[in-house]
Amino acid sequence: MIKRLAHTGIIAIWTALLLMTLSACSDTRNRVALFLEEPEIRKAAQRYLDAEVRRDLKEVYACLAPSSNYMATNPSYDDYFREARTTSVQISDYKILEISNLRDNHDREKYPLIEKFVQVEVDVFVLFEDSKETIPVNYSFTFIKEGGNWYKG
Repeated sequence: MIKRLAHTGIIAIWTALLLMTLSACSDTRNRVALFLEEPEIRKAAQRYLDAEVRRDLKEVYACLAPSSNYMATNPSYDDYFREARTTSVQISDYKILEISNLRDNHDREKYPLIEKFVQVEVDVFVLFEDSKETIPVNYSFTFIKEGGNWYKG
């Protein structure tokens, strides 16, 4: 009986060690993937945010993920333009703080075109055109990889 308990204890310890090792490998794999993807993600985020600052609506529209919920309800640039030109707020400046939480799409049934998701934390400075007041806002944008390219989700 004691041998059986000792054997069970050893199996439990080995199982725990194996799970910790696999978890560490997964974390390391995610960090390496983020390191490799980060320049392209940053470039996509800067492209989008620079277009917002310039109020280049065609470029902003081009930065939106083709399969995003927004594009599903506003499928043409004309639809987007009509909505976007009526806003009285705009991003006047920004600072990218962190790119994190890179993850694979584990719901291909719901999102068949999306390969990966990532969070881009940004301090944006929002200008209210009517009052000319600018306020800083910390925001986490979701970017998605689709067809090998990164887009704002």
